[in-house]
Amino acid sequence: MSRIETSSSNAEANVKASWFGWNRSDLLLISTSIYYLTFLIVPSIAFCVVSFYGKSDSGFYDGIFTARNYISILSDRFYLGSLWLTLRISLETTVFCLLLGYPAAYFLSKLSSKARKRLIILLLFPLLLSTVIRVYGWIALLARRGLINQLLFAAGWTTGPVPLLYNEMTVLMGLTSILLPYMIINITNTLITIDPALREAAAIHGAPPARIFFFVTLPLSRAGVISGAVTVFTIAMSTYIISFLLGGPRVKLIGNLIFDATSSFNWPLGAALSVVLVITTMLSSFAMMQLLSRESYGLNK
Repeated sequence: MSRIETSSSNAEANVKASWFGWNRSDLLLISTSIYYLTFLIVPSIAFCVVSFYGKSDSGFYDGIFTARNYISILSDRFYLGSLWLTLRISLETTVFCLLLGYPAAYFLSKLSSKARKRLIILLLFPLLLSTVIRVYGWIALLARRGLINQLLFAAGWTTGPVPLLYNEMTVLMGLTSILLPYMIINITNTLITIDPALREAAAIHGAPPARIFFFVTLPLSRAGVISGAVTVFTIAMSTYIISFLLGGPRVKLIGNLIFDATSSFNWPLGAALSVVLVITTMLSSFAMMQLLSRESYGLNK
């Protein structure tokens, strides 16, 4: 009789623990779901709706539903050129971060746990500083009266200041230096999980170090490469302050155009540019993931 009562009480507890088919573990997602719904989904839907209206001189937007903003963006060479420039610089930043970050991550993965933690702390330290401060560090180096120009003039190599700022290369350098830690950390976390026995087995069978790296280590670190590349690419696509301070008026990325539109109170155009940027970033990230997720990076062909 006691067993029957116990089972019935457990059944009642399970019924009480589930609301509308939700288990106790599912209820833990409520706070997170509310947060994303309030601060991500609702604002995203809002600026998607606003993007289909026109600019108003007296309000947030006019009441005429139109696709004029998207037509002007997709038919104007200026906007298309800025979108292509944003995509190209973001891809170049991702490639440079991968080329520089993978060797550093490989080096960190070979260290002891204690030494690796210390170096990762040093690697994360720049992320504690504001992006603006780090960008102004580049300006102090590359300005007309910056450190590099002063050294060049003191050495007699130049007779005047060399224009080092306000070009695409400067923006690329700034993005790479600021986003490089994200790539290193993602790849390092994957490399340290690779079983050393796999490399040892390949070495026992006579594989040279280069072959072990390209056919064992590199394919097994694919997840870290993908996560690092997507992280760097998405942040670079949405950059604003780096291109504004290091690129100036010569380098106009989509983020700068969105700021210009909202600064002139053309909220619908800024919203349309934001939608185009989000869609382009999503499609490009998906294509990048498909390309990098090919088995063994195509090395088995």
